[in-house]
Amino acid sequence: CGFVQNIFGQRISWKTKSPIKVIVHSSVPTNLRAAILRAAATWDKQVGHKVIEISEESSLLTGSPSKDQKNGIYFLSEWESDRSSEQGRTSVYWVGDQIQEADIRINAFNFSYYDQADPQQLVGSYGAKKAGLTATDGYSFEALLLHEMGHLLGLKHRDGATVMATHLMAFNDRIQPSATDQQSVSCEYK
Repeated sequence: CGFVQNIFGQRISWKTKSPIKVIVHSSVPTNLRAAILRAAATWDKQVGHKVIEISEESSLLTGSPSKDQKNGIYFLSEWESDRSSEQGRTSVYWVGDQIQEADIRINAFNFSYYDQADPQQLVGSYGAKKAGLTATDGYSFEALLLHEMGHLLGLKHRDGATVMATHLMAFNDRIQPSATDQQSVSCEYK
């Protein structure tokens, strides 16, 4: 079904029909927040009901991702140098086959992002700014969040034309889930 599996070969998921509450950390730029809502709505549409609930209660989150029983989205201005090619990372914590928590980290140190409303306005690439460089590549924030929310739901990377493909190319608006994406998420959440 395209899900991460535990050591017993069981699909990991939230095992619930209730929406998964995800809190947007204050580090996420205001002009990129609409992309988060659209990405969540896309997964809701694929499932046929609300599966991800976005919250702006950023005061509930600490300054950085941690195992705190809260799901968050963070826009990080620092990133591990040995993982500089990662645009984002979702840490999923589970017990048995049930997800307990997931945090989405966005690499704003090495990459710059745009919302489809204004692809010319790039946000991020704090590493380039520190080095006195100008960010030239932009990545669709909605496409990246759609992918990372797939991980939040338990989906693994897939090959081919899917939102769960491992790499996102610059200025690629990969925001339409494929039939494979639809089938995968339906295994657990329909």
